[in-house]
Amino acid sequence: MSAFVSSPERLNAADIAAVLDRFGGQDLLARGAVNIFSLAAIRERAGERWPRRRPDVWAYTERKLAEHLTFQDLSQRVGETDYLVAMTSEDGMAAQAMTLKVLEEVLLHFLGAAEQGDLRVRAVTGLSGGEVSCAPLDPRAILKARKVAPSPAAAEPAPDIDPAEEKRRNPHMFATGSGLTLRIDFAVEPVISLRHGVAAAVRIEPTVTETVSGRVIPTRAFARLFDSDLATIDLATLHYAGLYLPRVDAPAARPLIVPVSFRTMAANKGRQALIAAAGEAQGRMKRGLLIELVDVDRGTPQGRLIEVCGLLRTLCRGVFARVQSGRDEMASLREARVAGVTLDAAEFAGDDARLAAAMLDLGRQARGQTPLIAVQGLASQVMFAVAETAGLTHASLRTAPATLATAAA
Repeated sequence: MSAFVSSPERLNAADIAAVLDRFGGQDLLARGAVNIFSLAAIRERAGERWPRRRPDVWAYTERKLAEHLTFQDLSQRVGETDYLVAMTSEDGMAAQAMTLKVLEEVLLHFLGAAEQGDLRVRAVTGLSGGEVSCAPLDPRAILKARKVAPSPAAAEPAPDIDPAEEKRRNPHMFATGSGLTLRIDFAVEPVISLRHGVAAAVRIEPTVTETVSGRVIPTRAFARLFDSDLATIDLATLHYAGLYLPRVDAPAARPLIVPVSFRTMAANKGRQALIAAAGEAQGRMKRGLLIELVDVDRGTPQGRLIEVCGLLRTLCRGVFARVQSGRDEMASLREARVAGVTLDAAEFAGDDARLAAAMLDLGRQARGQTPLIAVQGLASQVMFAVAETAGLTHASLRTAPATLATAAA
């Protein structure tokens, strides 16, 4: 790994920009995915021995970066003691947590301790006029986030949203073309990075119930709904999700994952409705929204899938695809350039053995094919360890919809 010619105090924006442009450039900055950590504490302790010690320090640091980064991520030494880390697989707090973890391990190895004052980490916020703009990060806040157990409280509406508006959008009721009355209750699930133990994203989960019978309609049964009914569910989900869209001025905020139907998004009317739902927040949608297509399968036309994913990427930050257990769909999904694949644990009806087998199968198929491999809807955090062993990158617990939880109370 070669170094840029720059002092540790003054980074060269042109050099860094040239590297970042190969990996998403300004988009990575907007997502809070580019950070710099400093090994200045080691240089200070080494004193006049630093010129002799630095090759060993550099070699060990680069070995640690190789251990913690995925094949899509980037690291580069940008001075005697500064390392730039740009993550395509994580954003915001999760990217900061990984950067801090590498720094901690290097400091422990060479100094025997990682003192608070030595944990020097900065977020790269801009590149202009030959200068790199950085904002110092608080290692205590990052360490605290790493230790907090996953909780529904990890995701709350944006502060400028009236709580009454949340209640107005949740639940949503409508009459189907066949005469049924359906109720959609929404829950918010923090998606946890298994490698870093922090909430890396926020996910909206709709629960659709027949009001008369009380029967919950699982996602796999949505195929039997009329296109208009499915579109109503998807648009209500997008409308509710708008409460959680990250602000444009909050680059380190967690991205938002919203599940919708491929059938809806394949129709021009559905994509226009997506734009309309965003309203004036289209910039926020482009930076912070990830669409999860819940009904892609082997019967989905390959050319149409590629086309729809390409169109959606012009409107939002990226596209995920939910996969079905036992079906190897990675070849078609790879051509469609999906940013991640997901598995819904709810489909296994509490059968942990089948779920574990499905996660192992998904990890085998998707490893090295896509940055994010996630399982959602887990009933217990115990299964997080199984997911990580299977090679998955992210997981979430299934939480009760806010409206149902309120009613139960």
